[in-house]
Amino acid sequence: MDNSEKRILIVEDDNLLAATFEMFIKQLGYSHYGTAKSSIQAKELCHFDKPDIVLMDIHLDGNSNGIEAARTLGENYNLPVVYITGDDSIDMVRTAVLSNTYGFLAKPLHKSVLESTIEFALKKHAIDTALRS
Repeated sequence: MDNSEKRILIVEDDNLLAATFEMFIKQLGYSHYGTAKSSIQAKELCHFDKPDIVLMDIHLDGNSNGIEAARTLGENYNLPVVYITGDDSIDMVRTAVLSNTYGFLAKPLHKSVLESTIEFALKKHAIDTALRS
């Protein structure tokens, strides 16, 4: 599967950051599956058709929590999630790692790091899925 066939869902409540992430994934040759501003929207987008990977902001506006949303998407749809956050405190990193994430990126994102993290997450998820079968 080449990059253009890999569909990426962005879950980010900041419009400027979401547009930047979308631009990056398109420049890297991936397909933009869609953008959700909340965990509810993310779940709705994945209900009938699912992306290959999710880029998830940890701190979403309102009652949305990216870590809880990621857990739900992983359990219900077997999706790999890469967290993106402006909070790079050690407590946040520990919380993300304990939730069995497929990657963790601190804002501001660099396109090259985003690409390597996406590729790592996709490969790790494929291995995990094969081992579960």
